[in-house]
Amino acid sequence: MNWYYAKNGHQNGPVPTEDMIDRVAMGEISPTDLAWCEGMADWLPVSEIPQLKVLPPVQDEPAAASNIGPSAQASPYQAPAAAAPSASPSYAAPGQPPSQGLAIASLICGILGLIGCCVWFISLPTALAAIVTGHLAISRNRQDPQRFTGKGMARAGLITGYLGAIGSIIVAIFSLQFRGLTEEQMQERVIEWFPEAQQQEMREQIRKQNESR
Repeated sequence: MNWYYAKNGHQNGPVPTEDMIDRVAMGEISPTDLAWCEGMADWLPVSEIPQLKVLPPVQDEPAAASNIGPSAQASPYQAPAAAAPSASPSYAAPGQPPSQGLAIASLICGILGLIGCCVWFISLPTALAAIVTGHLAISRNRQDPQRFTGKGMARAGLITGYLGAIGSIIVAIFSLQFRGLTEEQMQERVIEWFPEAQQQEMREQIRKQNESR
């Protein structure tokens, strides 16, 4: 049976049972360190795992032990009792795939929002969804990077999401301004965006193009 243990914020393993017991006995692994093996539902402190209990050595002369002080009688291999941590461990069990759902959703929504920005009433909500899921993915990655990965995809989703949102807003503004206008009215509306010195010249060019048709 192979074990995994967490120490100083790092996950170590796999380690055979015999080696785990030796490391516990030597103090390399403390009783409060978390450990996990296949078949366990969650990580537990070493002191609460029966398979990793370290028994005190057998004494051949118990009578002689009465002459030893209380501090010397304590076995160096006796594991002190420790309470399980109140917070659940942040380590993903070995073989369990890390969560990338939010990052993938952000990237997909961002690409769709950017590609379809011409259809602004569909692409704008999609781009906003990419922005929201991207920020959530990055926030969870900062809190627990071993369990929530895909930070690069989330950033790409944010970039495409913001670009898609900007493009959709621009298209929406144009669509609402030119909605219901004739071709001449749309041309006049475009001409008004230019400086007054160029407006008359542009009207003349449009008039000549219309006469040549």
